[in-house]
Amino acid sequence: MNEKNLIEVRERIAADNEGKWDDLLDPEEMLFRDGRLTFPRLYRAEQPRGLALTKWATAQVCQRLNIPLAYFRRCPSPLQDEQANHWLHSQKAVQNRQSHKANNGQKERDRWLLRVKHDVLRGALSERYTRLDNEDLLASLLPSLETRFEVGWFALTDESLHLRLLDPRLTREVLPGDRLVAGLHIANSEVGKRSVTVDALVYRLVCQNGLVRLVKGRSLLHQRHVALTQPRMELALKNAVNEALIQSTGFMERLSWATEQHINDVPGTLDAIASDWGLSQALRGKVQEAILTEPRYLHETLYGLVNGLTGAAQALAADDRYTLEALAGKLLETGPPRPLLRATGISTSILLENSETELSLFADPKTS
Repeated sequence: MNEKNLIEVRERIAADNEGKWDDLLDPEEMLFRDGRLTFPRLYRAEQPRGLALTKWATAQVCQRLNIPLAYFRRCPSPLQDEQANHWLHSQKAVQNRQSHKANNGQKERDRWLLRVKHDVLRGALSERYTRLDNEDLLASLLPSLETRFEVGWFALTDESLHLRLLDPRLTREVLPGDRLVAGLHIANSEVGKRSVTVDALVYRLVCQNGLVRLVKGRSLLHQRHVALTQPRMELALKNAVNEALIQSTGFMERLSWATEQHINDVPGTLDAIASDWGLSQALRGKVQEAILTEPRYLHETLYGLVNGLTGAAQALAADDRYTLEALAGKLLETGPPRPLLRATGISTSILLENSETELSLFADPKTS
């Protein structure tokens, strides 16, 4: 791996860890006040006003309390407090949370794992959630990597990590001056938004587009944050890294094939794709613009369409970018709808089977 990039990744993860802390609490120990989560019987001097909530943490709290999220967000702050406190402390709600029994026959309390940074609640999870933080993931990954790998893209948000690694030994020039590189895409979330995943990746040097390949509709590694150990994770990552390079090398052949696959009606194909995937009209327009940046002879090819999608994906938030790149990879494998492609024998299914990001995230607000 490129040492400078690796150092930068480590430094950014270390800096992001500053101020993070966790606590495991019974819901009855919590109280909403002025839209913040407080702990009346567990006073924390460093957080005298309790915790603010991220949008993601708010969604998790509503899910755990069975409060409709859209309704909760429309409520004024005092009503939000009243709603949340009722379902945190009502006798019936407490009894429901304690309905299952432990091995000793006693009722087991349903404690929440609170993941916090400074005075902001970033996640509200079950105590069964196994922590595999970004720093732990990188430590488990390093034994599987060799020095030749380079960092192609790294994104770290409040909710997710995305790390793209390239193998400069595995390249192919599909067209003059258009070289592809094989690699892998690793993702994680410390707050329950997504599992640990490893995917095959093809990276296009000329435009820095990334194309994610799902194998049989799934990531090569798809590990939930449950019952995780570092030795198990290291072995799973090692196997996934090796398989990703094999799959991505094969995918370069598919991209070469796509340069010769003509599409009769690109605007109509884009309309069909936008409808099937729930893409906004704005995003559809960005895809069209990205296609037009390709050489003219690629404008009406499957290769141009796929690169239009992955090119437009670069402007999206990290999780949405990954999802659109994976959908573009699925499109490459299955092809556009049959009536719009001159070649025959290609499936019309282009659904992403294991995406953890709702496709409606791409939709216009008025239709979502």
